[in-house]
Amino acid sequence: MNRKEEIRNEAAERYKDSEYRVPNMYCFIQGAEWADANPLKGWNKFSDENMPEKGDIIALAIIDEKLNIASYELIKFDPLTIAKPYRDNVLWLPIPQL
Repeated sequence: MNRKEEIRNEAAERYKDSEYRVPNMYCFIQGAEWADANPLKGWNKFSDENMPEKGDIIALAIIDEKLNIASYELIKFDPLTIAKPYRDNVLWLPIPQL
């Protein structure tokens, strides 16, 4: 089974009992194909070489001492908002503009 068939099968299964089956399936398929064509970069650590641009929308994952995700935040990045001593406990993910 190729990726298109996999997406269509999942859409059919997911919306088999939906009152609005066809538009829901269409939207699901379009979204999955868009996501495949526009993959996101993974989570990043902050470093002097790897920083988002000021004003970029990013997701932050704050990690506790047991290396569990303690919280998520969605912010408009400003370099002054992330203090250097805490950067090791914070990961960031770019949020694409649509």
